[in-house]
Amino acid sequence: MKPTTAISKRLLIYLSFTLPLLWIFTAIISALAVMHEINEAGDTQMSQLAQRLMHTPINPNTSLYPTLPSIPASQRGLIDSKESGYAIWYQGQLIHADKMGKNIPYLNNYQGFINDGKWWQRRGWRIFYLENPSLQLKVAVSFSKHERLQTVLRAVWSQLAVSILALPLLLWLIVWAVKRGTRPLSELAQTLSQRKPNSVTPLSNATPTEIQPIINSLNDLFQRIEQTHARELRFTADAAHELRSPLTALKVQTEVLTLTDLNDQQLFRVRHIQNSIDRSVHLVDQLLILSRLDPLSVPPYPTLVNWIEITNEAIENVQLLARERHCRIQRQCLVTINAHALPILGDSALLTILIRNLIDNAVRYSPSGSIITVTLAANYLSITNPSRKMMNEKLKRLGERFYRPAGQDSVGSGLGLSIVESIAKLHGLDMQITNTDNMQNKSIEFQVKLSHAQQR
Repeated sequence: MKPTTAISKRLLIYLSFTLPLLWIFTAIISALAVMHEINEAGDTQMSQLAQRLMHTPINPNTSLYPTLPSIPASQRGLIDSKESGYAIWYQGQLIHADKMGKNIPYLNNYQGFINDGKWWQRRGWRIFYLENPSLQLKVAVSFSKHERLQTVLRAVWSQLAVSILALPLLLWLIVWAVKRGTRPLSELAQTLSQRKPNSVTPLSNATPTEIQPIINSLNDLFQRIEQTHARELRFTADAAHELRSPLTALKVQTEVLTLTDLNDQQLFRVRHIQNSIDRSVHLVDQLLILSRLDPLSVPPYPTLVNWIEITNEAIENVQLLARERHCRIQRQCLVTINAHALPILGDSALLTILIRNLIDNAVRYSPSGSIITVTLAANYLSITNPSRKMMNEKLKRLGERFYRPAGQDSVGSGLGLSIVESIAKLHGLDMQITNTDNMQNKSIEFQVKLSHAQQR
């Protein structure tokens, strides 16, 4: 399945698109609200001014277009006489108006507000008419709609300018919040990556509510895996135990059969049956060892390993097979008497199985009459046996369970090196299998040494 975009990246993309849209929507709503308030305040002021003009005594002989009194520029403030105007009519005749008010049209028998021109036009006006029939007076007050629009735009732009200036801070806060919000997912991923492959310990429930379903599902999965693994181990152990008794009985019967009077062909077949039984017994023994190893994550009884004693016991266990194959096992110790070879803490019983399997493997797959060399050094232990050169692809697969290279005629189960690798990993050791040149002939060297992590 193709991986999708990270949650944090998607959140940042969504926020990057939605925030500008939210700002635009907010700006439009604010502009409409501000425009309404400005229109309301402006219309109120226009109405109040018209009422005052209606009750202000006006001399018909005064100037028709009065000008603003002379005021120093520093004291004029923000007065703009071009944005508003007024006009007064008596008996339908214009008797008083300012510079902008002289252009206000006269409307007979009309009172109230009227719009002259569009709001986006420079000379669009909003006009308020007020009439007093008893005095035969009519007053009109005008105000620029464009100026009202400019007021709204300035207010909205001020809001947007502050938002734009604060944008870097907002982006930083968004990134920080997204990273902090997704931190539990990163911690969960780190916890899972650091878990050992055979660990089924439940994950902690001290996580946010949104992650709880994932944690619960993983814990349930771990529990099912543990139960399945336990059933598999029980089946392997039970099957191995049940097979040992009939195999032992068959081996005894075949040994008795060889003592009877048999011709050469019958004896050959009995020997073939014995070899098959020996291979089955060997397989059962290896399965029992695997059933003990699989549940372990650390050595069960760690002590300082005495490799001299372990190799002695392992060599003794394999001596019978070595004599049958006419092979000789020799040991070399490259450390002083007072020093320890490959000093580690481990389980002596398991490490004896490790050495025994390596020597047994070397004896089985070496030519008859070979010399098997066991070398003890300060930081490694190696078993070397003469053999034909093997391709690197096959060497890499020798640790796989039930894998045996083609062309092998020796009795084996394909589990010996797999058991060796499991025990080595359990003790922090690294098993290396290499082809080595040994002067006159070619050899395969099985070398066990301290792993880099433990050496540091």
